[in-house]
Amino acid sequence: MSPVDPSHPILTCAEAQAWEKHILGDDPELAWAAMCRAGAGVGAAIVRDFTQWRPLPRAPRVLVLAGPGHNGGDALLAAREILRARPRGHITTVLLEPVEKLKPLTRRAWDELAANSGVITATPEQFDALLATGETWDICIGGLYGLAFHPPLSPQARALIQAVNDAPDSVGFRAAIDLPSGVGTTSDDLAFLADFTYATGIAKQPLFDPANGQWVGRIRYIDIGFFDKAYDGPRAFAENLLLPTVLKPIARLRKATNSKRQHGNLIVLSGSRAYPGAQMLNVLGALRAGTGLVTALTPFTFAASFAAARPEVMWRGCPEEPDGSHGAGTMGAMRDLLPRASTLLAGSGMGRGPGTQNMLQMLVKTCLLPLVLDADALMPKIITAVSERPADAGPVIITPHAGEFERIAGENVDLAEFCRKYHVITILKGPITRISDGNQTWCSTLGGPVLARGGSGDLLAGMVGALLSQMNHHPFEAACQAVVWHGLAADALARAKGETAVFTAELANYLPEVLRNEWGD
Repeated sequence: MSPVDPSHPILTCAEAQAWEKHILGDDPELAWAAMCRAGAGVGAAIVRDFTQWRPLPRAPRVLVLAGPGHNGGDALLAAREILRARPRGHITTVLLEPVEKLKPLTRRAWDELAANSGVITATPEQFDALLATGETWDICIGGLYGLAFHPPLSPQARALIQAVNDAPDSVGFRAAIDLPSGVGTTSDDLAFLADFTYATGIAKQPLFDPANGQWVGRIRYIDIGFFDKAYDGPRAFAENLLLPTVLKPIARLRKATNSKRQHGNLIVLSGSRAYPGAQMLNVLGALRAGTGLVTALTPFTFAASFAAARPEVMWRGCPEEPDGSHGAGTMGAMRDLLPRASTLLAGSGMGRGPGTQNMLQMLVKTCLLPLVLDADALMPKIITAVSERPADAGPVIITPHAGEFERIAGENVDLAEFCRKYHVITILKGPITRISDGNQTWCSTLGGPVLARGGSGDLLAGMVGALLSQMNHHPFEAACQAVVWHGLAADALARAKGETAVFTAELANYLPEVLRNEWGD
């Protein structure tokens, strides 16, 4: 990666507590300042993320579940931030303990919130009565327990969490602070059911445990400066969380003297008569990601119509196999293109016929260009061919989802170990996308369910190919940039139009916006 790695470590709960102690010491004012940054950051993020569901009301009704510790203080200050954005809002706070039993900083946060109009307090028992009367809330902020949680939940907390979880029509957007209450180093069998979990200051390892996924929802990281000093503590978990600042190098102005060839020359070998849209999404992602030249090898059937749709691309019609897929004729069409190209993307929508698979296997073995392999190029014999490439061949990035990864790696295979064995960089797509080169593994939590639709991976593959074509010497960075950019654009699309009634291709329209405006947020 670049000299300053745009990521922060993912720590266990014990490591996070120790690092907080190292940063804040026993100074209550430092701790209060950190709590204020966390609360303000979470509140602002809730105001922003709520719009993935629907527009935020002018007078939102907010429910705060607050424990006596600092997690409760963060939740109370997040509610205060929402009131600043929507002064006509109404806040209902449900305190797990009486006000006089709150920790000093949590009591201070309570006093700050209670000084506003429109704030009422209820006990857990009174909350049950409110639910019974049909009371509803637009937002619920869960802050009953944080890092120090050890199961079991207290009977009172269990009843409160269960009541909220069982009332989807009464409690809307659900935001957890740091960890969903009930989740920790060891988790209870019940936890606060969050739509979003906001990791404040440090991303904690339990959020990345698949066993907790049902409670965690979408993970969002609130940076409050805990890693302004580089982390030098122990690490039981070797993964890092990617930050939007990975996009800084490509968000800069380009050199005025550059020509198109200095911004990459990408060949896209994809699509078939059965899946022509995969190639169109590849080239759409590549064009939006700024590559200088894109040449697409496409079956003759679609060359003319595709050229009319996207004239920026150099479309090469290729002979088709009887089933409408690429075959031996494509290899001939490609020979004069490879010497001038900087990267080859292959696989999306190509099909799994023997002719196509044999061609891909031969291409992987003999082409020395950097490669991006997606979808139908992710087959065991092709991955084996990757490991047989000459030593002077370019890097290989593969882009499997979980099912494709199991197909090429087998069950329960460690991602980093797989990458070392086959000499690849892997983008393992999912709710948490992991990028690994075998020596380092970086995670992105950006995007979300809006990406769970056909074609989003094809668009990502085009972006990876474009960025790799522009920076062949930094393939891991190119992979990370593509994943973060793609995820930020998905978030922007969801905020604009929701997660359901959208087209995959619309994602490309938000790539310029996030590169210009949001990469450093």
